[in-house]
Amino acid sequence: MLINGHSRRNMKRTARRRNNNNKVIEENSCSSILLLPRVLLTEIVAKVASSSFKDLINVKLSCKIFNKVAKKRYVYQKVTLVDFPIEPSWKEQTQEKINGATSFMEQCRKCGNTDALYRKGVMDFFKNDKPEVAMEFLKQAANGDHFGALYVIGIIGVFLGDEYKQKGVKLIGIMKETEALRKITMQCRKSLLDILKSIWVKNPLILGKRPARCTIQHEENFRRNGWLDRDDEHVHIHCDACSCDVEIAYILDVLPTY
Repeated sequence: MLINGHSRRNMKRTARRRNNNNKVIEENSCSSILLLPRVLLTEIVAKVASSSFKDLINVKLSCKIFNKVAKKRYVYQKVTLVDFPIEPSWKEQTQEKINGATSFMEQCRKCGNTDALYRKGVMDFFKNDKPEVAMEFLKQAANGDHFGALYVIGIIGVFLGDEYKQKGVKLIGIMKETEALRKITMQCRKSLLDILKSIWVKNPLILGKRPARCTIQHEENFRRNGWLDRDDEHVHIHCDACSCDVEIAYILDVLPTY
């Protein structure tokens, strides 16, 4: 079908009207958002950030105002890292993206994001062999009620040995006193194991001298009650050392052997 000059002019005018209408709608939307209190906008973005990192990115791209609000400290504190990779893929990502991801995680830690502090602590102990630095990050996360950080502090204590081992055994025992707490501990364990499976564990303390069993005095009870499979989330193990043995066994299973 041929389009004459008159039709072309009409099409251009229609396109301009559509562009103008879209622009007006966008301006009206921004104006409506500006009417909302900034505190409310921050809460909205933080709520999105706490449920999905990908959704947070979409929100930032949707509006300049939301993009500005998303840079607030409170939003960084609340953002979930569930969809965020443990480590960047050097083969699949450009250096620019890797730098962006590194910068984002650093900002999260500076703002007190407990998940980011927890990840940093795990990486610094198991991979980077920096126990003092690792414990500082983990303590910060634990002070923010991050149960996974408490769990890792207990595990690290057992590997460090001596008085640290006693404290670690006690801490793990406390975290498994009730069925509700054992379910939380199971989630903490899974989180740590997922990280250990995806990183290169290089701490010689972990790979060299494996911690001795905390106790073997109740092994017969384990066998008699069918607990040797270590699935103890729904049973009560009456000894802190036995409870800790279960957790250490899970950790040892995923560590590399040389």
